[in-house]
Amino acid sequence: MKKHKIRLIAFVTAIVILTASLCAVGASVIVNDSLFKNNTPTYMALNSEATGILKSADDYDAYIFEVPANGALVVRLNHEDYQDNAKTAWQITLYKIIEGEEKVYKELSFFESFWSDVTSTWGETGVTPGTYCVVVKAGTYFLETDYSLSTMFTETETYEKEPNDTIDEATPIAVKYGKYGSSSRRENDTDTDWYVLELVEDSVVNITFTHNDNTLPVVGWSITLCDDTDKLITQFTSKLDELMVKTGIIGLQMGTYYIKVEAQSEVPDTYTLLVGANKATNNEFELNDSPETATNLPQDVIIGGSLADRLLGLDKDYYKFTVPAEGYIDFEFEHELLEGDKRGWNIRLIKPMEDGSYYEIVRKIAMWNSESLMIEDMGLTPGDYYVCIDGDSVSYNSAYYTCRWTFTEASNYEHEPNNTMETCDFADFGKYYYGAIISTDSLYDEDYYKFELEKDTRICLEFYHEAGSVNEHCWTASVVDESGKEICSTDSYLNEHLVTTGVVLVPAGTYYVKVETGLYGSEIPYYFRLVR
Repeated sequence: MKKHKIRLIAFVTAIVILTASLCAVGASVIVNDSLFKNNTPTYMALNSEATGILKSADDYDAYIFEVPANGALVVRLNHEDYQDNAKTAWQITLYKIIEGEEKVYKELSFFESFWSDVTSTWGETGVTPGTYCVVVKAGTYFLETDYSLSTMFTETETYEKEPNDTIDEATPIAVKYGKYGSSSRRENDTDTDWYVLELVEDSVVNITFTHNDNTLPVVGWSITLCDDTDKLITQFTSKLDELMVKTGIIGLQMGTYYIKVEAQSEVPDTYTLLVGANKATNNEFELNDSPETATNLPQDVIIGGSLADRLLGLDKDYYKFTVPAEGYIDFEFEHELLEGDKRGWNIRLIKPMEDGSYYEIVRKIAMWNSESLMIEDMGLTPGDYYVCIDGDSVSYNSAYYTCRWTFTEASNYEHEPNNTMETCDFADFGKYYYGAIISTDSLYDEDYYKFELEKDTRICLEFYHEAGSVNEHCWTASVVDESGKEICSTDSYLNEHLVTTGVVLVPAGTYYVKVETGLYGSEIPYYFRLVR
């Protein structure tokens, strides 16, 4: 092995100020004895090489150097090949010396050199101006032979700035200008890198995480986005063999956010973190996981969103809208077309009740391979409502979607929920009343309408709908008493426009028109009339 002279400028003993030759390069460092008990550190110039040799398994060498600017630092150790890749000869640790009342040695990276490793390096580490120290000590299998240690520094603003292991030390990251980082191994744990993102306007953000292919299908990193109160927005993982992972579109309001990149294994690689953002126009804003934080959903306006990935728990997107008068709404949900016949999204229509609870009026499931889903002709009373879009108990994904609702005013339309006698609508004789049996996943609702008879009366129930071409039993319309006992009924098939119960003599009392699904469900609107 070729020998290199140590480019030695000065020696420092414990608690001795470095000499004038070190001060000449812009540093004045007191080395505390807490790290160095036996040997004095050696100052070496940046972008230089030094040689050394450990004399025993307890021996170590320490080197100090100055970094003048923000940039990327590589520490490399070379030695002869001893052809055994299972034996560790050296352990190399990089520290940053942080000044204060007591000098602190902050560990930035740690790597090992095996007997067969001619060249060993962890990779690039993002650094800031200051004083750094490299300690070379014996590995598990001591090898008394020469090694050479070199430092290579490139001034750049594109790297993370270690130490950034906590939220208070976060490296600033700008929109559309990515940062390189390294999940540096530590001697007793793994590295965590924090980045701070400032959004100067409401934005739709997408985060891209890339790295080289390390071939193994195991998780290498977890990436977390949170707000300035440490509330989780999204969290996802990147496997060692995944070259690129994206969050998809996330709506964020103007403010401060943090991204945490946490190594899940000893990953010998650098990564690139890129934040893309555009001004938000008609998009949900996280966090809108509850009715209290719901995104406003104006009438006839298309709003976009996506379910953010989370390792623990599921994202829920709540939207609030206000029905201005009696009538019915149509709600439209569209999404990117995905491969596979999978259940992808729950679409829930929710009504706040007077007691503070929330009543789920209807739930629909949107499929991956069906681009749109409609909830049509949903009769509602005036007031506030919520739509919740989530991925609970279905095939979760973060594909982009849009939603919109429209409203038609109508005074003679049903008011959901009216699927029990207690929540029924009211009906008068001679008037037409409209409604629709809206399915809830695999179930169908029932519609009740209440009417009174002051005396024994001959009545007839007329039931109408737009006729189709198929002879399928889609509705049953009945008159029942307060106990639910059927007084009269009629079945309606899809190809029938009008059916009646016929005239029936009914005693005085309280009764209900009950409309329910037949053997085949249909959401086609119906209408009926009571005559006497």
